[in-house]
Amino acid sequence: MKPHVIRSSLHLQGFDPEHLANVVNGGRLEHYILTRSKCEVRHEHWACGNFSVDVGHYSFPVRVLGHLPPDRWTIGYMRAFTEPSWVNGFEADEEAFQLYPAGTELNYRAAPNGQWVAIELSESALQGAACERLGHELELPRDGATNHRVTRAQLRELDRMVQRSLHQPKTTVSMIGPILGAIAELLAHAQTGTFASLAHRWRHRAELLSRADHYLQLSAGSPFDSKALAAAVGTTERSLQMHFHDAYGITPGHWARTLALHRVRDRLLKTDAAKYTVEGVAHECGFHHMGRFSAYYEDLFGEFPSATLRTACGQGDA
Repeated sequence: MKPHVIRSSLHLQGFDPEHLANVVNGGRLEHYILTRSKCEVRHEHWACGNFSVDVGHYSFPVRVLGHLPPDRWTIGYMRAFTEPSWVNGFEADEEAFQLYPAGTELNYRAAPNGQWVAIELSESALQGAACERLGHELELPRDGATNHRVTRAQLRELDRMVQRSLHQPKTTVSMIGPILGAIAELLAHAQTGTFASLAHRWRHRAELLSRADHYLQLSAGSPFDSKALAAAVGTTERSLQMHFHDAYGITPGHWARTLALHRVRDRLLKTDAAKYTVEGVAHECGFHHMGRFSAYYEDLFGEFPSATLRTACGQGDA
């Protein structure tokens, strides 16, 4: 029986996080726009059995949180960008790729106009390719995402295969084996003696920022307190500021406000205007100065909160 290939593509204009939730096959992701920007998303996908490829492009700076597929491993890399992106504690540039065990939590900040690639595969298929190419199985890390350094030429060779599978449909299925083999060779080449110490540092930073996110989610609706956040995370305010700036390009306070603004927008889009007001929703989410709140909201989303509520009402009447 001829292998069945499923293909799809997506082109979004405007910020629409619901349509992006499944942008990695089998994963569940939440998207947060970081600054006001023209928002355009392009996404291509193909799948054959338990192997799939997703390629995306965001025109705007965005933070992505969530979990990758629970039943398959994921390989990720950047194929184009205007500035380095950041993922799970390390910088993702053009000489690096990431390996995510099944179900790994993702914490990704995409720079504007970044193009990313995610390849989802079974562990058994990867180890089979390793045995065929290398004569032995790979020692795969089990405790979270890892970042691997290779040469630009090596990563481009993998990307060439991926692009061929996307844009030459007749060769798609025949490219699965070569892609798996190339990934196995990249992993074997990238694992060096310095990897363990680097991985430890990456995990420490990722865990610190994950604790900060958890604290901010639990304290939603309360005034931002930098000192309390640093104490809850277990570091200094200065260190926390530095980690946030390196990872997201913004301060902890800015991120807390961004989270709250996204929470307001989500509620406005789902609320009943006959029962709730913009002011009431804003107060529930921690905003008590309506003038500043409206300015922050318009600066991030390009419209005032009342316009968002009117949009929601219009959709409900349709």
